[in-house]
Amino acid sequence: MSWEFASYRDDVTGARIQMLTQGPSRDSIVYQTHPMWTPGMDYLMFMSDRTGSAIWPHAVEMKTGTVRCLVDRECKDYVLARKDDRLYFLSGRDVMVAAVRETFRSGPQAKKTAALPDWIVQTEGGFSLDAKEKVLYAGAVLQKDTKWALTALDLATGQGRRVIELDFRTGHVQANRITSGVIMFCHETGGDAPQRMWVVNADGSGLKPFYKETYGEWVTHEVWWGADRAIFTVWPYDEERTRKPHGIISADLATGAPKIHTQYKAWHTHGSPDLRWAVGDDFDRNLWLVKAATNERRLLTQGHLGKGFDTHPHASFTLDNKAVVFSSSKNGSEDIFLVELPEWESLPKPA
Repeated sequence: MSWEFASYRDDVTGARIQMLTQGPSRDSIVYQTHPMWTPGMDYLMFMSDRTGSAIWPHAVEMKTGTVRCLVDRECKDYVLARKDDRLYFLSGRDVMVAAVRETFRSGPQAKKTAALPDWIVQTEGGFSLDAKEKVLYAGAVLQKDTKWALTALDLATGQGRRVIELDFRTGHVQANRITSGVIMFCHETGGDAPQRMWVVNADGSGLKPFYKETYGEWVTHEVWWGADRAIFTVWPYDEERTRKPHGIISADLATGAPKIHTQYKAWHTHGSPDLRWAVGDDFDRNLWLVKAATNERRLLTQGHLGKGFDTHPHASFTLDNKAVVFSSSKNGSEDIFLVELPEWESLPKPA
C-alpha cells in the first residue's frame, strides 16, 4: 500500500484508520465469507452505486487510490479468484469473467465462460470457487419453494451437475480455500434456522452439520478459518441464552467440537489467515479484536454507525494479517475503512 489515504486515530483506542473510500456514494465491503483482495493486495474489491443506481463491483487500486467499476452490465453472484485477478459473476444466465487489472487499463471487458444449466431455475447463496479454481459452486433452486440443490459448474467444459439435492434453501455457499472439494453452506431462512451450518464433499458424500445445534442457539455468519475450522457467532437473543455459551465460537471440521473464543453479543466475525486473531462487531458497530491464543478480547475501533444509517461493518482481515477492512458510516456516508492492528497491550479491555 503506497497511496496516502486520508486517515485518523480512533479517539478511544488510538488505532490508525485509513479511509479507502469516501462518500457520497454507497460503498460497502464484500461479505467476509468471500475474497476481496487480488494477490499482493494490489486491489480491493467492494460494492458501490457510484456509477449509477445499481450496486456493482468496484475496486480501489491501493498504490494510487484510483477507483474503477469492474463490470458494464447487470450482475449478481460475484466472486473474486484468489490465485489471480479474475472476477466471476452471473449476468442473466451467463457466467462471465473479467480481469481487474485489465479493467483498470482499458475498462470492463467481461467474457462469457459458461452458462447455467436449464434445470437451474435460479441461483441462491452466491458463487464460490473451489480451492483449485477450476469449479464454481452455487446454491440453486430446482423447483420453486420445494426443491433446492448445491451445484457445481466446470469452468473448462461448462458442464453443470448437482452436488446434492436439498429440501431447504441454501445460503452462504463457501468452498474451502485450502482443501479442494469441501463446501460449507447454510440453511437460509432470513432468520434463525433449526440447523444452520452444513458441510458436504464435492462428490455429494459426507453431508453433515458442521456444528450441530443443541439448545436452540441462534447460529449465524459462519466463515472458514483455515483448512479445518469455521468461525461463527451465536447470538444470545433472550435472557436465558445469555446464560448459555454464546459469542464468537469456532468448530472443528472433523468433529464439530466447538471452542468459545469470547462471550458477548457479537453478530459478525472473521478470523485472520494466520489463525492468530479473530474480529467481531457488536450492535453499536464497534469492532473487537480477539487473541486466539488466550481468547482475550479488546476494543479495536468504535463509532462507526452514522446517524440515520444501519451500516454493518462485515469486518475482514487483510491477507497479510496486519489490518482489518470494514464498512463504516461514521462520516455520514457509507464508506470502506481499514484499521491497522496496533500493539495488543495498547488496546482497552472490555469494561
